[in-house]
Amino acid sequence: MPDIDQLDPALDRAFDALTRDLARSPGPGAPAAMATVRKRRRTRVGAVALATLVVVGGGLTVPRMMSANVDGVAANGAAQPLDAAALETATAGWLSGWEAWSPNSPKGGGSYTMPECLSDDTLTEKQPQVGWGISQFVGSEFAMTTATFGQYPDVATAEAAQSEAYATCRGATTATVDGVEVWHYAEAPSEPRTAMTDVWTAQIGTERLTLEIAGRAGVAPGAVADRVAEAVVAGLRSGESQEQSDGDPNAVDPDAKPQLPPVMDSDLTRALAGWKATSRATASTIPNAPCLSAQVDSGSVSASGSGTPRGVSWQIGGFDDETTGPANIERMLDQIRSCTDPRMSLTTVAAGVTLVTYDVGGQAGHGALWLHAVGDRAMVTGVGGAADAMPAGVGDDVARVMDDWLRIPWE
Repeated sequence: MPDIDQLDPALDRAFDALTRDLARSPGPGAPAAMATVRKRRRTRVGAVALATLVVVGGGLTVPRMMSANVDGVAANGAAQPLDAAALETATAGWLSGWEAWSPNSPKGGGSYTMPECLSDDTLTEKQPQVGWGISQFVGSEFAMTTATFGQYPDVATAEAAQSEAYATCRGATTATVDGVEVWHYAEAPSEPRTAMTDVWTAQIGTERLTLEIAGRAGVAPGAVADRVAEAVVAGLRSGESQEQSDGDPNAVDPDAKPQLPPVMDSDLTRALAGWKATSRATASTIPNAPCLSAQVDSGSVSASGSGTPRGVSWQIGGFDDETTGPANIERMLDQIRSCTDPRMSLTTVAAGVTLVTYDVGGQAGHGALWLHAVGDRAMVTGVGGAADAMPAGVGDDVARVMDDWLRIPWE
C-alpha cells in the first residue's frame, strides 16, 4: 500500500501546518485553536479526511469532515426552522414525541443535571449580543431541549463567543456541514437520571445557535448526532425561534422577577421509594389534601412546583422576607390541626420538617404532607391516593430533599 503522502502530498503539508499553528497557539481552548488553524490554512485535501487528536488549553477536540447529505435539511445552503418537527426527524431512533414546552406540559420540562464544563459556573462566554432568541421543547425519555440564538455586533465578536463558550469541555468533536463547522459535546451521566447529555453549537457570520438536549436516553448515537448537526445549521440559517428580542439577554433587568433555583424531580422520586397513588389522575402542582385550602406560595415573589398523575406534588414559594414563608406554613398547619375527618397525624421528621399523615379509607386512602420553611422560602410536598401506608424511612428521606432544595442559593 502506498504511503498516505504519496496519495496526496497536500495532506502531509496540511498536517505540518496544523502542528505549527497549534504550537504557536496561546491556548484559548481546542475550538478556538481549530478555528485559528482553519483561518490560516485553507488547504483542501480532496477526498482524504484529515483526522487528528488535538489537546490545547485543557480542551480535547476531534475535528472531522462530514460529507453533507445531498437530501439533508442543510444541503446546498438550505434553511429550516429548528422546531419540534425538525427535532423529531433529527433525533429519530434516539428521542421522539417532541412538542413545544409550556408551563403545564404533561411531559414535564423541569430541571436536570449538567456536566461540569456546561454549567453556568464554568461557561466563559461573555461577548455582548445585540439580539437573541430561544426555543424550548419536551419529548420522550424526560427529554428537554433548548435552542438558543445569539446575534453579535460583528463577526469577530461572534467568533470569539463561539470559541470561548465551551473551551473547558473535553472530548468534543467538530464536523463540517455544508461548509459550516458544528461543535458537538456529549457526556453520559454517571447514573440513571435526567441530565444534559449533548450540546451542539454553530456560528455563521454574526449569528450563533446552541442546541442543548437533556434526558434519560444517554448520548446521541453517531448517525443521530450528524442529523442534529445538519438541523442546527439549517435552523441557524432560518433564524426562527419561539421567542426573539433585540438587546443583550445577559444585561441586568432591574424589573426582572427573581427566579427560584432549579431542582431535580428525580431527587424526590428516589426519596419516595415508589410510594405513590395506585391510580392515575390529573396532575397538579398543588398537594390535594383534606381540609387544606391555604397555599404555601401565597404572597410569593417567585414560585415553582411540579406534579404527577400518581398523586405526587410539590410547591415552593420564595418571598422578599423571612416571615411570610413560615407564616404560610403555620396557616396550613392550623387548618390541618382542625381537621378531624379524616384524622391528621402530625410529627417532626429530619431537618425539622413537619410530616402530616392521614388515611381517608378504602384501597387508595393513604396520604402525607411535608411542610417546611427555610429563610425566605417555604415548601410543601404531598402524596395522595396510596393503597398502603408510607414505607419506613420515606418520611425522613423526603424531608432531607426538601431541606436541601430550600437552601440552594437564588439565581
